[in-house]
Amino acid sequence: MSLTAIIGIIIGVVGAILGGVLGHRVGKAQGVSTGVQQQVQTQQVEQAKATVQAVKERAHVEDTVAADSDAGLDARLSKHDRPD
Repeated sequence: MSLTAIIGIIIGVVGAILGGVLGHRVGKAQGVSTGVQQQVQTQQVEQAKATVQAVKERAHVEDTVAADSDAGLDARLSKHDRPD
């Protein structure tokens, strides 16, 4: 083998190793970024569900309170009175 061929092989091997290492780091960073994005989306969906549930519960409470007479409302609220 000539000196030029040996130098070419060495450069090729070093290039392949560097390419593999850099490619692995880039791929790993992209995987982490994708995982973070998925987690953010999951959290946003959970928050949206919780918001919808809270709005429904509030509407139910408001409907119940509106339907109660004053005496019924007083009776329900007196259950929660604490002695001083």
